Amino acid sequence: MRIFHWLMLLYVVVGLLALAVIPMSAAGWITPDPLSAIPALLLGIPWSYALTALVGPQSAALNFVLLAGAMIINAGLIWFLGRFLSRR
Repeated sequence: MRIFHWLMLLYVVVGLLALAVIPMSAAGWITPDPLSAIPALLLGIPWSYALTALVGPQSAALNFVLLAGAMIINAGLIWFLGRFLSRR
């Protein structure tokens, strides 16, 4: 496996864990933390800020989906850059 495969796998696993903490904290399965979305926001930079600014804080479910979308964009960029650089 090439390094970008491992990098993408690591990013996806950490991203899924960061996204899983948000509903677990909201449901009370773990210690409720109002800042539980911060790791997901950081993993989705710069798209997370741009996408969530479009909606605002009104819809938590939509913001959750937008955070996941930001992480998917970043994972796609990692994949694309890895494929592009491996051809060189």
